[in-house]
Amino acid sequence: MKTGDRTTVRRTLAVLGVTLPLLLVGTVGTGAWLFDHGYGPVARHDKPGTDAGKARDSIQSALEGAVGAITPQVAHSDGWYWVVRDSAHWDGEPRPTSTVYRTWSLRTRIDQSKYELLADQLAQYWKAHGYNVGRFQNFAGANTGTFVTDERQISATSPDGVFITLEMDTPGVSLQVSLDGVQYAGTEVYGKDPVQPGRRPDVYARQLAVASPTAEDSYWSHR
Repeated sequence: MKTGDRTTVRRTLAVLGVTLPLLLVGTVGTGAWLFDHGYGPVARHDKPGTDAGKARDSIQSALEGAVGAITPQVAHSDGWYWVVRDSAHWDGEPRPTSTVYRTWSLRTRIDQSKYELLADQLAQYWKAHGYNVGRFQNFAGANTGTFVTDERQISATSPDGVFITLEMDTPGVSLQVSLDGVQYAGTEVYGKDPVQPGRRPDVYARQLAVASPTAEDSYWSHR
């Protein structure tokens, strides 16, 4: 082999010695990214789920509609979103879907004598808007094993799948919603929690906790 040919071969091998490891690292890195983001051999067959922006708007609409149906009107406090990603596949691949939760607490104190009336108002609203409405449930006096509950509730499912519950218990009355099968997303869709701006939506920090009422109403707060 001529000297020039040997030089060319050495240069080619040197280039390959640098390029091949880089290509290998890039391939491995790309594969890891695909695996972690739901494009692995198992997860890529998952259904994509409901668009997260659409889910956010459906949840907001369900809460606003329920609060707006209460007459006389009451004030509420706004709990932020909690996003729970669905369990990973058997091989560790993350699923692309999640369940999204949100709770609004009524700031107005509702007297227990008005619980069924409040539930009836919401049941009428839900039925008029195509919800599938469950029956009113009264658990007052039931022993949970650690305390005697005072809970009453009624639940409904909206035409677009939002499950909403009016829960009346200590410390107060709340509207709790959830939606399954939603594309997993974070603050780019749900925004930042006004109370805890640095918190990710998939980190639970009591945003579903029911707040105690802080206001009295001449109708709702008395017998």
